[in-house]
Amino acid sequence: MPPALKSSTPTGKPQRSSNRYHNLRLYLIFASISIFIFFAVYTQFLIQKARQEQEFVPRIFAQYIAYTDGYLRAAEKYSQLLTEVSAKYLQFTAKRDFQQQLWDYISTDFMQENPIPVIITDAALQPVVWKNVPVAIDSLYEDLSVASQLKLGELMNQMIQTPLVDETVLTGFAFYAKPVSFEQFTKKIDYGIIVTDRFREPLFWRNVNIPESVRFASLSMERQYELLQKQQNMTEIPLSNEADSLGFIYFTSPQSLSYIRYIFILELILAVMVVFFGSYGFLLIRRSEKDTLWISLAKETAHQFGTPITSLTGWIDYISESPAEGVKRPDMSQILDFMRADLKHLQNIASRFGKVGSITKLEPHNLHRILYDTVEYFRNRMPHLGSRIDIHLISKIDGIEVLMDLELIKWTLENLIKNCVDAMTGKGGNIIVTATHKEPFVYVHIRDEGKGIPRNQWKKIFDPGVTTKKRGWGLGLSLAKRIIEEYHEGKIRVLESAIGEGTTIEIKLRTNHPKKGKA
Repeated sequence: MPPALKSSTPTGKPQRSSNRYHNLRLYLIFASISIFIFFAVYTQFLIQKARQEQEFVPRIFAQYIAYTDGYLRAAEKYSQLLTEVSAKYLQFTAKRDFQQQLWDYISTDFMQENPIPVIITDAALQPVVWKNVPVAIDSLYEDLSVASQLKLGELMNQMIQTPLVDETVLTGFAFYAKPVSFEQFTKKIDYGIIVTDRFREPLFWRNVNIPESVRFASLSMERQYELLQKQQNMTEIPLSNEADSLGFIYFTSPQSLSYIRYIFILELILAVMVVFFGSYGFLLIRRSEKDTLWISLAKETAHQFGTPITSLTGWIDYISESPAEGVKRPDMSQILDFMRADLKHLQNIASRFGKVGSITKLEPHNLHRILYDTVEYFRNRMPHLGSRIDIHLISKIDGIEVLMDLELIKWTLENLIKNCVDAMTGKGGNIIVTATHKEPFVYVHIRDEGKGIPRNQWKKIFDPGVTTKKRGWGLGLSLAKRIIEEYHEGKIRVLESAIGEGTTIEIKLRTNHPKKGKA
């Protein structure tokens, strides 16, 4: 009985490095894209913020112009009011009930047209009449509570005081609310600003981390120096008219613009780092892939040599044993023919590995004959004990020639059939090789009844290092794909597969018939 072909040759541990390197590539790409997206979004945010900050400056000056116009109008109005109140006050002073008449005038004619806070006092600064202040107006000053009297005094301290004089005699005072000052106007600003006089000495400031309720001269030397340093680092805009300089306004430049500059530098540094580490990472990946490929190639070589060497060892053991009593030994010439075929196979394997990566010369060969010889070679070496495996050929391409490298095509067919045998280990079944022809192509289908391949692995199994075997190295199918598609310009694919039922691999090759011209 001829020696049996081992269904698989142990070649190492399962390969997972390819998936690891693939994941590393994805992590590098994802990290790079995430970093650039983050900085792109953040840069857009800073640009929008800078635009808003740039719009703030003209808005400030628009408000300042409106304030100045309103201040001048209010000052003119208050001057008119003061003149009118002074005249009425002097008019009523000579009368016995001047206080009542003054009150009637202020509460009716004056206040209906001018609803501003006003307090009229006598020469001793004791309030006589008041209007539009948070103190009851229907009581005399002597009848007010202490809190109300103090409130009137506090309001008088905050108002503009104007004496009321009858010729040379001081008869009282008029207190009225100040127009909103520029200092108060700046308190509404949420931006770093310093206002100076014409000699650039700070008058008041806002949002510069210096106490705002203290005069510049009252600040400590350290604080004055700090404020002047901040002033030098700000943008200066003069406040002037045609005749003279009124002062200067200093404000901080938009911080977002400086952030954008730093972001650009940071993006440039990160881009260089990503390129450097990405290049270094891909270099390591390529080096690891080369190492894996060399290891896989060595293991595949051992795997390829395993079949004929095992067969030769079986024949030598068979010859060295004495035949059992009553059993006739086969003709020695037949055994030698089998051994010569195995030695020839070893030579072909060595020749095939030498052709990987080299330029191949394609010549026309009868594909039917190659399929027949390959199937016959495996049929005589299939295991027939335990799980029996049978191989069959159904060919309809006899006489059709295909341009090919003979040894590489044989190698591809043997690899595919060995994969079928490995998939059926412990199960048994049939391997069916079918060859059909549809001009200008021939189709070879190799079907097994093995374990099957998951759908998501149909394309991946042709990548180097990807395998469904427990002890495979994922090189056989990648070599088959390279031989068929790169050397012979054909196609190889998983035609169909079902878990537990088997797999069909399809090879598509162009025939040697010349192309027909179009009519």
